[in-house]
Amino acid sequence: MHPETPKALAFGVFVCTFVWGNIAFAACPAAKIDETVQLAQVVDGDTLRLQDGRRVRVLGINTPEVAWEGHAGQALGTEATAASRQFLPRHQQVHLVYDLDREDRYGRLLAHVYNQQRQSLAAYLLAQGLALQVVVPPNVSEMDCLRRQEGIARQKNRGIWREKDWDLRAAAGLELDQTGFVRLHGKVTKVSVQRDVWLELDGPVVIKIAQQDRRYFADKEWQSWLGKPVKVRGWLINRAGEFQRKRGFKPLQLQVRHPLMLEMSPLKKPVDRP
Repeated sequence: MHPETPKALAFGVFVCTFVWGNIAFAACPAAKIDETVQLAQVVDGDTLRLQDGRRVRVLGINTPEVAWEGHAGQALGTEATAASRQFLPRHQQVHLVYDLDREDRYGRLLAHVYNQQRQSLAAYLLAQGLALQVVVPPNVSEMDCLRRQEGIARQKNRGIWREKDWDLRAAAGLELDQTGFVRLHGKVTKVSVQRDVWLELDGPVVIKIAQQDRRYFADKEWQSWLGKPVKVRGWLINRAGEFQRKRGFKPLQLQVRHPLMLEMSPLKKPVDRP
């Protein structure tokens, strides 16, 4: 893991001191605890390693990436990691609350994470502007509370919400190597409704809403999205290949699992959510 820089350490001390007097610090408290574990290390803002060797992915958020194995870090990645380390001191106990899905495809535990005072790590990072909310069904039990914490950071222009590198990107201007977690805006240029729903944007991007997730979307008139501006957040992947090129498919795909990750609205202020 990468050592904390002096800047990150200073930031971590600041947010810890500041947040004792911040009501958001106590938001989304744990009503029950499923498991109490011994923390070995905060790997990054949203990933923990436990003393027993298991890894935990914090539910409900995505934090900026830190640099690793030749991959460049993202803006505020070091600060988010430092803040998580201040919130969850090394070698102390942390509390885990599970949702419906308990493990991801990488074998990591999926859990809502709380410190010894039963205070939510996700709520804390969101309210400080050091994370973005993500909603991945069926793990949605804290969705509404976490949404309010992100709103606090937006209103106070903290962290991500004042950082230029985290402004909404134009889908039309993306290069094929600009993958990973993104915030985008664009216009829907084509709608295809089959088993899955596909919303093509201007530029190289297509949004996928899989069949199993369509039930979360109240709007069944998918063709009404045609020509409308949208804002979306999520993990962008490059699916460029011979098959896709021959079929004329868009090379960059972003799968949306829940309506809170996608919004149809005028783009008067590109820095607005998602």
